[in-house]
Amino acid sequence: MKNPFAELVGFTLRVGRRGSGTSVAALGVRSGLLNPNGVVHGGVLFTLADTAMGAALYTTLAPGENCATIEIKIHFLRPVTKGKIRCLTRLVHRGSRIAVLESHLSAGRVQVAQALGTFTIIMPRPEKTTGSGGVKRRRLSQ
Repeated sequence: MKNPFAELVGFTLRVGRRGSGTSVAALGVRSGLLNPNGVVHGGVLFTLADTAMGAALYTTLAPGENCATIEIKIHFLRPVTKGKIRCLTRLVHRGSRIAVLESHLSAGRVQVAQALGTFTIIMPRPEKTTGSGGVKRRRLSQ
């Protein structure tokens, strides 16, 4: 799966098999990702989780369906200053319109963050018909 944003931030993204609801993202820490305190910026961890969640959900979408983030809650557990961050994501629940996913982010063997996200599943719009095939409206008052 090509993901220009992942390329911009500099992380790799692997999507699970079709229907698996899983993905793995990984990122090597570099100076451009650090905040003024010398630790990886929280937005970087959030970006990893958000993108990995969308990718995991993507494995369950039917042709023409799409998805978008509704909400993500993230718990930052430990600061990261070096090494490689890995984000494992899995689908927790998928309904017809809403899905819930969770991501576990770790640096080495230490869990550094955990996120829970809600996504909307966007159904393809039916093709519009041309002509006057639509519903006719009546005036209620004359």
